[in-house]
Amino acid sequence: MAVALILIAESNLPAADYAASTLIKAGFETRVVDGQAEALAVYQERRPDLVLADFFLAEGDGLALLQALKRVAPDALAVMTTGLGSERLVREAFMAGADDYVVKDASYYRDLPAMAAAILDKRAQAVRRRSAEHLRERLDAQRELAGWLDHNFRNILSAVAGSLSLINFDQPAQSQDKRREYLADGLASLREALKLVEGLGRMNSQGSAEDVRTVNVAASLDQAWGEVIEQLKRAPESSAASLDEVVFVNAARRLPPLRLVSQDLLTISEILLKNAVEAARQSAEPMVTAAGELEDGHFVLTVKDNGPGMDEKVARHAFEPLFSTKGQVGVGLSLTTVKALAARHHGEASIESTPGRGAVVRVSWRLGPN
Repeated sequence: MAVALILIAESNLPAADYAASTLIKAGFETRVVDGQAEALAVYQERRPDLVLADFFLAEGDGLALLQALKRVAPDALAVMTTGLGSERLVREAFMAGADDYVVKDASYYRDLPAMAAAILDKRAQAVRRRSAEHLRERLDAQRELAGWLDHNFRNILSAVAGSLSLINFDQPAQSQDKRREYLADGLASLREALKLVEGLGRMNSQGSAEDVRTVNVAASLDQAWGEVIEQLKRAPESSAASLDEVVFVNAARRLPPLRLVSQDLLTISEILLKNAVEAARQSAEPMVTAAGELEDGHFVLTVKDNGPGMDEKVARHAFEPLFSTKGQVGVGLSLTTVKALAARHHGEASIESTPGRGAVVRVSWRLGPN
């Protein structure tokens, strides 16, 4: 096991050396400094496991050191040590980033090795807990992703197989038009599968300058709307309002042509419009509105529906991977894709919603030079 390194920052060098010798006898490695600049330099060079920062330093003070240390290394484990026991100083130490506060009383040097060991053990336990939680989260995400892939591709491939199985060359009475219809249905389902794969790939892709095109945003929204309606028409019917009843308002027609990655815009638009349509169909007079505007060098796309909306908790988690507002596997990746694509273009995605009053999704996209 590696020996823990403890950095002692204190202007009283005899006291600091005595603390160091006490720790060395207990099996620790130490380094003593008397000022802020040297402490930061040693930290960046050696990355000690623990910093003991006295309030009094030859340069600056312990509070300033803690603040500077946390700026360069937010995870640094640091303890304020001082003979001053005022409540105000305790508060200021914790505000500056101290993980603990120790008053130098008569038993300080005697208890110092045990105290350092306890602080280091507490941090090690916290690291192990975080590692275990991270592993559990990754395993949960893998299971959810496996379920998402299984659900989506099983349904799509079942639809392909079903359409193709209806083509019967042994049945002379079956018309060529009917066979073409079955084939077209199968190909449409395969295209949906390819779009899912492309969406997954684009979440990790950085794109290139060659992807940028001059885009008519309103026309792109119209295209996305058409794609969404065709997709939903192929989906199983529900008791919700008919697609023909959903009013689409494209309020982006006054926007000038913009230099954008057109496929990313189309992907984002399709996802947002599909979610909006599915929500709006639960309303008596379903309506979806899409708008675009320019703000501080960003293109901002908003899609609004008048569906049932969602509470604050659901809205807060809506962009998390595989989170579903519908309680179903297979619909939880779409808003994650939107968030990833927005981040790819140095923008962000947000959602505002109130139960009973619909939802508004806002996606920003930083525009580059023409």
